Amino acid sequence: MTAEAVRRQITKERCRPVSRAVFRLLFAISVSFQAWQFPPDRGLDTARFGRKWVLSAIHPFSGKGQAITGVTLPGPVQSLSCKLMALNALLMCREEQALRVLGTALEEVEMEPEVCVSAPEALDLTVVRHYSALVLDFDLPGAATVARMARLAPSSRRPVIFGMIGAFTEIAETFQAGVNFIIYKPLAFKQIVRCLRAGRGFMRQDRRQSQRQPLESLVYLQFGIAALPAMVLDLNKDGLALQAPEPLPPVQQVPLRFVLPGTSNMVEGMGEVIWADDGGRAGMLFSQLTPASRKYLKQWFVKHEAKKKTEVRSARSQKARRAVAGSH
Repeated sequence: MTAEAVRRQITKERCRPVSRAVFRLLFAISVSFQAWQFPPDRGLDTARFGRKWVLSAIHPFSGKGQAITGVTLPGPVQSLSCKLMALNALLMCREEQALRVLGTALEEVEMEPEVCVSAPEALDLTVVRHYSALVLDFDLPGAATVARMARLAPSSRRPVIFGMIGAFTEIAETFQAGVNFIIYKPLAFKQIVRCLRAGRGFMRQDRRQSQRQPLESLVYLQFGIAALPAMVLDLNKDGLALQAPEPLPPVQQVPLRFVLPGTSNMVEGMGEVIWADDGGRAGMLFSQLTPASRKYLKQWFVKHEAKKKTEVRSARSQKARRAVAGSH
């Protein structure tokens, strides 16, 4: 027997015809599955047949010149209904070309950008909004202060900080300010994408379903011609506690100004330093407030106390309803 004859014999043994009963059984199963998956009132939506489920892996067989390799059942493509929450980044930069490269890189890693052009604007935005990342141009004045203030945020709201530096910027000072990743100028698209992807694992998303009500505020302390920003930690009718990015100079009084949380009302006056430590924390009593500032403070505390009482009553009412429901 020749080699060709042997090959034909093996093929014949492997490819014996399957009886019509088997084929009809497989076809009936296919039709039944379609009827179960897609009720008659809906019909068969052929546009959804993007994915195929193979019922059985049958060896090819030959029968009267026709070959059937298997029965394939239509299965709908499962659409992803859970929407991923987007990460966002605040860019403090003035260079148009750099902003274009950064915007393209952020789009590549699926991050939403927001742009500001100065340190005071960046500080105000980081107080009232959550950002997964900060991209700071260290050739702009105040970039180090923005980085230090961002490091003072609670761990749940602390952004990953990227520092853009030029040839004359000291890398050590950048890291001392709290920068996590360095981006070198001139900007290269691939370099930025690599940095952003490396930092994504450390970024936190804002998981609030609604717009966050600002509970924090910045207070600016005026030391000569320089204004030092600090985070307001506690506020009462007589004074405040704050956290500055560096220890305060040894002074007894300092001019201060801040916006009341949740409002646009500015409080201005003098602060008498009661205590301070080496970590930048300090406590101050208000003195020489302007008449408008005293009015704003009084109104804010009245509204704040009323809101707290409403929340307490609501919590007690809910607790009582749960107790009644549990007794039944």
